[in-house]
Amino acid sequence: AYHHYTALQEAGYDACLIEWKKDPRETYRTIRKEKVDIVFNASSLKEVVFLETFGIPYVGSGLDLVAMDKAKRKEIVAYNKLPTAKFVVANDPDNIPPINLKYPLFVKPVKGRGSAGITEENIVYRYEDLPKVVRKITAKIGQEALIEEYIEGREITVGIIGYENPMVLPVVEIEYNSAKTNTFEHKMYDLEIIHCPARLSAEEEELVKDTALKIYKALNAKDYGRIDMILGKDGVPYFLELNTYAGLTMDSSRDEDGNMKIHHGYMGYAAKAQGFTKGQFIGKILESAIERYGLEEKGTKQFIS
Repeated sequence: AYHHYTALQEAGYDACLIEWKKDPRETYRTIRKEKVDIVFNASSLKEVVFLETFGIPYVGSGLDLVAMDKAKRKEIVAYNKLPTAKFVVANDPDNIPPINLKYPLFVKPVKGRGSAGITEENIVYRYEDLPKVVRKITAKIGQEALIEEYIEGREITVGIIGYENPMVLPVVEIEYNSAKTNTFEHKMYDLEIIHCPARLSAEEEELVKDTALKIYKALNAKDYGRIDMILGKDGVPYFLELNTYAGLTMDSSRDEDGNMKIHHGYMGYAAKAQGFTKGQFIGKILESAIERYGLEEKGTKQFIS
């Protein structure tokens, strides 16, 4: 929260921090007391529900997209003839739908962010192991399991800013020392090897950015978002998922015990490669929402933690 707050101040906005309260009416009263014009929301679904319920302008995609699970997003992408791995959804490990997919498979929660529930065990090489991995997700995490063909290739992610005329940021490539996928541990503890700009040829970069932008528009993302993809060995950038509340921090830090305190956001790496300061980066995202709502350029702005 503080990162965004100071960034908005650096960008020249009158920003204030307001904490979410258990009683939404109390939060609403505080927002009105502070005379907030627009909320820079970087939290989760329940905050979007609150903001839309009370008719408060906010930064970021709407409830129609934020509440949509990964399977529905993949369906929209596939409908628009954009590349994504074939998949099925299972809610019962003892009654998995017929699998007409090529092994290996990759199994993950149908909702969530930050690679929650992801370890290398989520890559399944034979049917006999599939129920165990599905059960881990349905029983322990309490979600349906998205089962998709595992695409071998390079993991890349593309940050995009804007709505009417989106700006595609430099591509980020994520590499691992030994892991075969981006596990929760790798993502939360900055154990990845980040390449930004990604190690792509000019032709690959153009294809990746063009595909990411088409996906962003097909899903009707607003103001900012991050498209996660696998650049397959066949040269095709396959859609994995869209992060509507991607990490925007442009640095990372640890506490006295060496534990990760602030995680460096992938879009933060892209913003640096683009040459943005913190204020320019967050400010540009806010400008998109201001334009979308038809607000004045320099009203009171706020970020809610």
